[in-house]
Amino acid sequence: MFGLRSKRFNGSSTLRACCGAGGGPYNYDATAACGLPGAAACPDPAAFISWDGIHLTEAAYARIAAGWLHGPYAHPPILSALRH
Repeated sequence: MFGLRSKRFNGSSTLRACCGAGGGPYNYDATAACGLPGAAACPDPAAFISWDGIHLTEAAYARIAAGWLHGPYAHPPILSALRH
């Protein structure tokens, strides 16, 4: 779902990690992971889906939670189901 709607993440690449030192199209290298020397975080993590090539960013998790709570990822949305 995120890959189809990447404009919600300010048009950033849906496959590129925010934090890492891998460069290339994914900015991922298992030997240069986020937190290791040479790795750096992007200036705007909210514009990315992937934090480090393995984990999602806080913004991506927030969109998942909103989709469950308000729809469309759960039907009926969890919050509306709790009200009944």
